[in-house]
Amino acid sequence: MVRLPLYLLALLLVVHGLIHLMGFVAYWPLVPVRDLPYKTALLGGRLELGPSGMRVISVLWLLAAIGFVAAAAALAARWSLWAPVLFAAVLLSLLLCILDWKVAFRGAIIDLGLLVLLVFVFGLRVSPPPFPAYAAPSSPVQTVPLPGGLPAPVERFYRTVYGDEIPVFSSAVISGRGTVRFLGITFPARLRFTHDTGRGYHHYIETTFYGLPVMRVDEHYLDGRTRFVLPFGVEENNPDQASAANQGLWGETLTYPAAFLTVPGVRWEAVDDASARLHVPYGGGEQVLTIDFNPQTGLPTRLEAERRFRDAKSGYLLWWGEATEWRKLNGQLLPAVQSAQWKDEDSPWLVFTIDDAVFNSDVSAYIRQSGL
Repeated sequence: MVRLPLYLLALLLVVHGLIHLMGFVAYWPLVPVRDLPYKTALLGGRLELGPSGMRVISVLWLLAAIGFVAAAAALAARWSLWAPVLFAAVLLSLLLCILDWKVAFRGAIIDLGLLVLLVFVFGLRVSPPPFPAYAAPSSPVQTVPLPGGLPAPVERFYRTVYGDEIPVFSSAVISGRGTVRFLGITFPARLRFTHDTGRGYHHYIETTFYGLPVMRVDEHYLDGRTRFVLPFGVEENNPDQASAANQGLWGETLTYPAAFLTVPGVRWEAVDDASARLHVPYGGGEQVLTIDFNPQTGLPTRLEAERRFRDAKSGYLLWWGEATEWRKLNGQLLPAVQSAQWKDEDSPWLVFTIDDAVFNSDVSAYIRQSGL
């Protein structure tokens, strides 16, 4: 949710909550309220509660007011609990408005609108099931000796993860789930990235609502050419997109970073004790990525492309990916939680947790197909 609509909704909740204070003031009663004349019966006079019962009703109006204001504060602070707090406040408010329908029906209409919004919000909080496991057989993993002459943080990293022998990965099929932001809305998603190491990839992404697919993306970067099958059309053979795709290919290769030492044309350049530049082949030249390493663990934390193409409107922007959690999966230590972000955004557009990673399988046909 973008900032302006978020703050406008928070303001609406505050105003709606403050209006509920009128019910507390009128039915305690504290002072007369013209639009809420004091009474001891609700439902058009059919439910007699007496003075004590109306005091209970007045307290419920107060609780609803507090709920709306609390939900507004949590929403403005971007705390995820705003939705369940608002849901409780809306249900209580709707009950009170129905009981006092003659004077509070407008509040009921607002509550029903908020319920529709919450149905949408809760649908965006349901994580989809994982993709079926990629079951094709893998080839045995061969190793090569750790080369010399690496920058200090790079050598430390490889010795920490692999020791003196570096595995050779010819392919990778990486599956996981997370969130993808599209048109300002953050959708749950499940993703599968299939790599022909150092040469190309196939991305298949499904965004979901209540766990069901609502949009699909099929993206290929093969033989130096791109083809994007998006919800709003097909884009292909754009040189700028090919440049971005190659950067994305090598950025994702951080999931199995042994490839940075085994693919021809890749080389490291020293920067300082906590970072290094990675030169990767592209066309007849190179592209450069900068990788930062955690001084304590030695593991990469951030991979950055100074200029990466996003779209025709934005052009080339600073882009980075972050590895926020490393853990072992199928015997390999890898960045299990990753994110990606553009410079002009205040939060990642992609957050991704790996469910499964399969290496050295024959993907020559699989990488070229559409869907799973």
